[in-house]
Amino acid sequence: MPVVPTTAYAQAEDALALARALVNDAAASVFTDALLMPLLNSAYRGLQRELAENGVSVLAEQQDISLAVNGSTGVTNTELSDVSSPQLPTDCLMPHMLWERATANTADVFVPMEKFTSGGSMLNLQPSSYLRLWEWREDKINLVGASQAITVRVRYEKILPQLTLGTDPVQIRSASDPLGYATAALAARSRGARALAADLLGAAQLATEKLIQRYIRPEQIKGRRRKPYGRRRGVVYL
Repeated sequence: MPVVPTTAYAQAEDALALARALVNDAAASVFTDALLMPLLNSAYRGLQRELAENGVSVLAEQQDISLAVNGSTGVTNTELSDVSSPQLPTDCLMPHMLWERATANTADVFVPMEKFTSGGSMLNLQPSSYLRLWEWREDKINLVGASQAITVRVRYEKILPQLTLGTDPVQIRSASDPLGYATAALAARSRGARALAADLLGAAQLATEKLIQRYIRPEQIKGRRRKPYGRRRGVVYL
C-alpha cells in the first residue's frame, strides 16, 4: 500500500535529493545533508523574499495580542517589540495592518488602526480609550497607549522556521524544484563549477517564476473593468 502523505508540504529531503542528483552525487558521497543544509536554508530564505516581493500571501500571518493597562502609568504599552511584554510574534518580519478592540468587549468587531507614516517620532497625542494610531520604526510597533485594556490584531509578514532535518516540512507548497535547483547552484559554485552554477541558477529562477504564477493566478481570473477616461476618482470601500 502506498504511504498517504499527512500534509501537502514536501520535506527538506526532497529538495536535498534533487540538488544531489543535479550535481551528480545521488549517493551523497560529497554533498551530505550537513553540507547542503546551510545552502538549502539560503535558497529557502531567497524564495521567501521572492514570494514576498511579488505579493504572494503565503507568508502572511495574523495574531491577537492583549495589552493590559499598566498600573503605574494608567495606560497600555506604547510599543510592541522583541523585548516588550507582551512582545511581537517571534516569526514577525514586519507588520502590514493593525486592528483594535476593547479587550472587555468581546462581541465588538476589530476596528482598523491608522498607520502613521509621516516620519520622525510618533505624534504627541494624549492617550484615550483606544490606540487609534501605530507606526513601524526601528523594528518595533510604536503606539500612543490607551486608558483601557486593548486587544490588537496584527497581520504581518512572517519568517518561516529554518530547516534543520531532512524530515522538516518546507512550508511553501510545491517548492521542491526551485529549492532543489537553487541549492544545487550554490553547491556547484562552492566547488568552482561556475558554468554549471549559472545554468542551475537560471533553472531555479524559472521554477520560482512558475511557482509565483501559480500562486497569483487566482487573482488574475477575477473580472475587472477598466475605468473610462474622464471619470472622477472616488473612494472604494471593500
